[in-house]
Amino acid sequence: MDKIIEKAINMKPDEFYLVEPVLFQLFYTQKHKPDFITAFLGVSSWRGSSLRSGVWTYYETADKTEVDRIISYLQKYAQDNKIAYWFSLGNHDYDKYKADYRYPQEWMDESDMIDKWILENEANISDFLQKILKENRYYLE
Repeated sequence: MDKIIEKAINMKPDEFYLVEPVLFQLFYTQKHKPDFITAFLGVSSWRGSSLRSGVWTYYETADKTEVDRIISYLQKYAQDNKIAYWFSLGNHDYDKYKADYRYPQEWMDESDMIDKWILENEANISDFLQKILKENRYYLE
C-alpha cells in the first residue's frame, strides 16, 4: 500500500483518476474506517456519481449518518476549497420521498448546480483527496 499512496500523493491532480479506483478499493475493504477514510470514500463516490449519473444519485443512496460524518470532516479540513459547502448543499432527507421518488424541484436544481461545480473543479477535488492522503500518510503505512 505504501507505493500506491506515495504515487497518489506525488502525481498531478489531473492524473489522480489513474490511482483513485485502487485507493477506493483498498479503503473500502477496511473494517475500521477513521474519519479521513470515510471522507475520502464519500468525496470520491460523490464526484463519481456526479460524473456518471448526477450527484443526486449519491445522496439518494448514501447513508445519512455517514454523510453527516463526512460533512463534519469537510467543515474541519476542507474550508479553503469550498468542497464542504458544495457537498453539504445536496444533503436532504431523500428517504421521505422513496415511495414515489418525486423529489422537490429545488433539490434537483441544487443537484444540477453541484454537478456543474464538480465538473469545473475536478482538479481541486483531486487535490483535496491527495491532501487527505498526505496528512494521514503515517496512519496508512
